[in-house]
Amino acid sequence: MPSSTDARIEALCERIRAFCERPITRESEDEIRGLAHELRMVIDEHVRLAKSSLNTKHAAIIARDQEREDSAA
Repeated sequence: MPSSTDARIEALCERIRAFCERPITRESEDEIRGLAHELRMVIDEHVRLAKSSLNTKHAAIIARDQEREDSAA
């Protein structure tokens, strides 16, 4: 998994957890909504990067297997 997005997700979660320790005001509710939006965006990026990494690994495995088949023939 992408470590850069892991760290960003953890930082956002910590900021959200901090709001859970105190009463919700209109201002804090707005900030929580903003943090939730940012968290969704970071999670989307995290998933996109993970899929890209898996696709690259998959392509490398297919190429390796094809080379083995070609050299065995």
